[in-house]
Amino acid sequence: MHAASRLSGLPELAQVRKVWFSDWYDGPITGVAAHDGREYWFVMVTNDAAGETWDFNPRVYALHLLSSEQLAQAWNMHRAFASAGLPGCLHLPRCASAGATVDELDALRERWPAEFEVGLMNTPAIAWFQDG
Repeated sequence: MHAASRLSGLPELAQVRKVWFSDWYDGPITGVAAHDGREYWFVMVTNDAAGETWDFNPRVYALHLLSSEQLAQAWNMHRAFASAGLPGCLHLPRCASAGATVDELDALRERWPAEFEVGLMNTPAIAWFQDG
């Protein structure tokens, strides 16, 4: 998550659509969103530097520019977790889902560690949007 200070100087965009999410807590926290024919990584913004409070209502998200390779990797991660039966698809048609054993889920988490997403959220932020 980002502190609200991360939005300084960034424009607000309208008509942003979340395509899928990778993390959730009472709503999407991170994932891919689309705007004007392009996909970006979104990260929820909190109203404190520690990321412990998020009383923005509606939620606020920063959009991050991804390279083609980063976006392809993110989609591969999404499809892998979706095929294991985890939620995340906000798009239609939804990803095929076959379910996975605990060992298979552990292998996916090894293949796609949390550090992968940290790298995505550290790419240049280009704008922000409100959930809606």
